Amino acid sequence: MTEPRPLSRGAVVIGMLVLGALSVLLAVWGAFLVPLRVAGLLVPVSWVVAVVGNVLVGRTAGMLAGRPGTGVAALLWLAVVVQLGSRRAEGDLVVPQTLVGLGYLLSGAFAWAIPFALAGSAPAVGAGRRDADGERS
Repeated sequence: MTEPRPLSRGAVVIGMLVLGALSVLLAVWGAFLVPLRVAGLLVPVSWVVAVVGNVLVGRTAGMLAGRPGTGVAALLWLAVVVQLGSRRAEGDLVVPQTLVGLGYLLSGAFAWAIPFALAGSAPAVGAGRRDADGERS
């Protein structure tokens, strides 16, 4: 069986740019789902979007670029959510300061801990790591 070829630096950079954009889009989409009501009842669908989306994006970023990749995607998500949860001078506020809004922020932030903990310090996909003897591992 042949070993997978290591990914080029350009492929990793492009992959991380796509995952960073996806992280930002998930943050915006989830933020606008926070005030979702069904039959007058507040439904925390945004929590599911935050947890599932962040774990999937974070795990993929970890496979591409290791722990730093996961950290970059997490910081992008957090920066967008904090910005959307801050009231502007005009009074605009996307993520309301309610139990569901706080739950969205916390569940999404804690969800990043899973892929961050699972990611190694080096990328796992096509890393081309060598052991002490110089052999591929």
